[in-house]
Amino acid sequence: MKLSIITITYNNLNGLKRTLNLFEKVSFKEQIEYVIVDGGSSDGTKDYLQNQNLTHVWVSEPDKGIYNAMNKGLSLASGEFVWFLNAGDYVEDLSVVQKILSNLELDIDALYGETMIVNELGEHLGTRSELSTRKLPKDLNWTSFRMGMNVGHQSFIIRKELAETYDESIKHVSDIDWMIRSLKNCSKVRNINQIISCFTIDGHSTIHRKQSNKERFDVLSRHYGYFPNLWAHLKIVLRKIFSPFKI
Repeated sequence: MKLSIITITYNNLNGLKRTLNLFEKVSFKEQIEYVIVDGGSSDGTKDYLQNQNLTHVWVSEPDKGIYNAMNKGLSLASGEFVWFLNAGDYVEDLSVVQKILSNLELDIDALYGETMIVNELGEHLGTRSELSTRKLPKDLNWTSFRMGMNVGHQSFIIRKELAETYDESIKHVSDIDWMIRSLKNCSKVRNINQIISCFTIDGHSTIHRKQSNKERFDVLSRHYGYFPNLWAHLKIVLRKIFSPFKI
């Protein structure tokens, strides 16, 4: 089983180097394919990609946004499984990669685990479950996001043939929609019960919080129904009121 690690980047050379740093030390490279999609950066990213030996597939050209770039990466990937680990996201320990590869079995459709939230200096702030009002589910399926996204996009690995394309009309939260639609295709999803990735808190949807919230409501209504989603969001608001310091 080969794993395609897809990294999207744009003018974030330092973040890209942080993402690729651990994988430069990986000894089982025949099991991993690296796919880098650069949106035509002007910060030296293209020169970096041309002069390092890690990347198997890469492109550097303008795109139509982050989800267009992700679809491009998905189309370039040749592995049986895909893992979106965007520039700035990273893995701290090689044992995590080894465990992921050992769990890529013929009867597994997807894997998931916990996400560590870090600041821009790489300092641990806590896991997603610890810092947010949404806890990592013991079991994961397409209905698991009724109360919000509780699995980090960067801590989710799926069989490529089951992965849907991203809806590019959704500008800020297409990752949630993608995970729900992709999980609808899955029968066996495994929790590997450990931290898979580190995510820097200053993310795309964090910057566009108001627009993200509206899109998220629309996406969840589409999948779960308007009135059930409205009721769920009332409970989400109450949960936030009683947990004001959670993200």
